[in-house]
Amino acid sequence: MPVEYLPGGDTAFTIQFGYDVERSLSLQVMRIKAALDRAKLSGVVETVTTYRSMIVHYDPLRTSQDRLIAAIDPLLENAPAIAATGTTWFIPICYDREFALDLDFVAEQWGMTAERMVEIHTSIEHYVYMLGFQPGQPHMGDLPKEMTLSRRQEPRVFVQKGSVLTATGLTVIYPNDNPSGWHIIGRTPLELFDFRWERPSLLTAGDTVICEPIDRDEYDHIRARVEADEYEIKRREKDA
Repeated sequence: MPVEYLPGGDTAFTIQFGYDVERSLSLQVMRIKAALDRAKLSGVVETVTTYRSMIVHYDPLRTSQDRLIAAIDPLLENAPAIAATGTTWFIPICYDREFALDLDFVAEQWGMTAERMVEIHTSIEHYVYMLGFQPGQPHMGDLPKEMTLSRRQEPRVFVQKGSVLTATGLTVIYPNDNPSGWHIIGRTPLELFDFRWERPSLLTAGDTVICEPIDRDEYDHIRARVEADEYEIKRREKDA
C-alpha cells in the first residue's frame, strides 16, 4: 500500500506504512527513522516509532507539515534498506504461578499444557516493535498464530511491576505497576527503565528478547543483585 501522511494537530503528523503488525513494516519504519535522523531536517523535534508508523513532532515556528512532507518524500524513495541490527537481550522470567496468575487459563485457551506454553514462549526470539504508553514498556512479537488471545473481559486495576503479559499475539513487560487488560504469564526481576541510566530505557524498537525461564529462588537471587546494582544483563549485539 502507498505511504499515508496523517495529520496530528498543528505540531505533528504520522507516516503510516500499513495496518498490520509485521516485521517487514517495522523495518520500513526503522528505515525512514534512520534516514530522518541522518537528514537532521530543520524544525523536527522528535520522531516516535510504532508498530507500523512513525510520528513526526515538529516546531511550527520553524517549519510546516507540507514543508517536511516535501523533504521526506525523496527519503522514502532513496533511503537504503536496512537489516535488523538491534541488540538481543536475555531476560530471566519466572513463570511460577504466584507471578503467572493467568498461566493455566492462557495455556488452556491455546490448547496446551502450561509447561508446553512456557517451552514455546521461551524458544521464541521476541521482536520489539515499539515502546508502549509506559516509559520503557516493550511491545513484542511474534507468537505463533495459534497463540493469539483476546484481552481480558475484566481488566485488573493493579498489575505488579515486572509482570510479563500476553494478548493479541504479542508479549509486553511492565516497567512499573499499572492497570491492565492483558493476561499475566510471568514476571522478570529486572528493571526495564531508570531515568538515572545514560539511556533510560533498557530496550528499544528493533531489539529482540529471549525469555530465559527461572524458578522462584533464582528470581529472588537475581532481584537482590539487581537492587544492589550487581547484576549484568546478558546481551548479544547483532552484526550491522
